[in-house]
Amino acid sequence: MYRTLPLAIAALSLGCLARPATAPTPLSFHVMHSAREATQTAVLALVNDGFRVTQTDSVGMAVDATRTATYNGNQDFVICQLPKQSAAAANRETALLISFRATPAATGSDVTVSGKVTTTYPGYANTSMETGPSETDCVSSGTMERRIRAALR
Repeated sequence: MYRTLPLAIAALSLGCLARPATAPTPLSFHVMHSAREATQTAVLALVNDGFRVTQTDSVGMAVDATRTATYNGNQDFVICQLPKQSAAAANRETALLISFRATPAATGSDVTVSGKVTTTYPGYANTSMETGPSETDCVSSGTMERRIRAALR
C-alpha cells in the first residue's frame, strides 16, 4: 500500500495540471462571392461582435480586427489556461486579433481567416507579480473564425 501511495498522488496531481491551450489552425476556404463582397460580409460580422476593424492592404481585400476585453470579457472568443475565477483571470486583458484576407479567384474568392490572442496583466503592473505580454496563456477558440465562414456560405 505504501508503495502505491506516491504513484496515486503523482497521478492525481498530473491530472490537475492545466493543459496548454492550443490555437486552431487558420481557416482557408473558397466562397462564391467576389473578394470585395466577402470582405464586406466579414467586416459586418466582425463589427457586429464588437471588433474594431482596420484595412491592411491598399485595395481593401484584407483586414485586421481587434477585440480587447478585461477579465473574462472575451470568453466567447478565447480559451485560456487560467481558471475563470483565478486571480490572474481577474487581472488579465485579452486582445483577440482576427486577420481576414480575400483573394479573387475564377469563380469567387479564396479566403483565409486566422486568430491570435495577446494576454496582458495590467492588474499586476508595478508589483512583484508583473509579467510581460503572453501569446500562449490564451488562444482563439475559433468561434469568430467559424462565424465569418458561416456568414460567407
